[in-house]
Amino acid sequence: MILICNGNVFGPKALGKCDVLIGGNEILAIEKAIDPKMLPGDVKVIDATGKSVVPGFIDGHQHFTGGGGEGGFQSKTPEMQLSMNIANGVTTAVGLLGTDSLTRSVENLYAKTQAFNAEGMTAFMLTGSYWLPSPTICGSVGRDMVYIDPVIGVKLAMADQRGPTFDAKDLAALASDVRVAALVADKPGVITVHTGINPDALDLAFEAVEKYAIRPDIFIPTHINRKKSKLRDQALALAEKGAVIDATCVTSLPKETDKNVSAAEFACLANENGLLDQISFSSDAGGSLPKWNEDKSRILGMGVGTPESLLFELKQLVMEHGMDLATALKPLTTTPARSYGLTGKKGAIAIGAHADILVLDEDTLEIRDVMAKGRIMMENKVIKKKGYFE
Repeated sequence: MILICNGNVFGPKALGKCDVLIGGNEILAIEKAIDPKMLPGDVKVIDATGKSVVPGFIDGHQHFTGGGGEGGFQSKTPEMQLSMNIANGVTTAVGLLGTDSLTRSVENLYAKTQAFNAEGMTAFMLTGSYWLPSPTICGSVGRDMVYIDPVIGVKLAMADQRGPTFDAKDLAALASDVRVAALVADKPGVITVHTGINPDALDLAFEAVEKYAIRPDIFIPTHINRKKSKLRDQALALAEKGAVIDATCVTSLPKETDKNVSAAEFACLANENGLLDQISFSSDAGGSLPKWNEDKSRILGMGVGTPESLLFELKQLVMEHGMDLATALKPLTTTPARSYGLTGKKGAIAIGAHADILVLDEDTLEIRDVMAKGRIMMENKVIKKKGYFE
């Protein structure tokens, strides 16, 4: 067993100074004081005095097998490694494909997803990629969801010149396939929508909802943290209808000339509109961050997304925007847990929840310790569990 003592616990609701007892991969007890001498067997005690104890982060948008490739084969980004997530507090993640489903495959994504699960974190995946019809393993999106355990939904691109051309009827058919498979397999059933810069924005999603009675909460549009625009307004309107909308995190504040804003700034806007509980944060880790020429016809350079952007945005919310930690944690914990059918198990410090826990410095919010499924993965800022080839 592991006993975390004397920390200020956030579930993410503020619980005050508590001790947290972990056995196996679950949280067994949360009490004001637990005496380790009264517990059977060996107990590992972690002193969290002066620290914040919070749920592990849930990152719903990672490119486990890398991204990129739009600048030639040499621009393909490499696979992610376990330590990239652990060092940045990510204990649960959802993997997906991007633009390239020609040199990358859903099969390869499945293998990497299962590798992450074997290495100690919790990993799910989306079938498909940018395209419609979606590339799959079993022949259809629905069959992938029913017969492949970690598959919880599908990825699709919308309003992007690199993506497919389809209409609202096609989108409604895909949504119906996902919905039926979700019911059969008892899975959340989501369509993560990469939203590009084309002027049609989320028009097709709204048409599918209004014309074909598709449930709005099946859609998770991502990359929606733009400055005042049609996409921003549509995303907030979809959130009002019950959808969770996903802001992509950054590691430095956007420039005045940029079209996007930080996830923290977007979350504050949502909060002003009473929609903070409908906002999730994700990192786009492993994905390419292309630097285009002026007319976006040619890539000049390539960066790579990293999970450290999640902590950067959390710090922005708390330290720059003055949001209390319990509220600021929601886009990284309870909200994505709800999206992915993990409420009560992930994104929470509660009895019976999985022991995915971070110990943070109260002043800087830097991560000191990481536990995933009850196993110590990082202790005193030293990675204890690395990936197979690290």
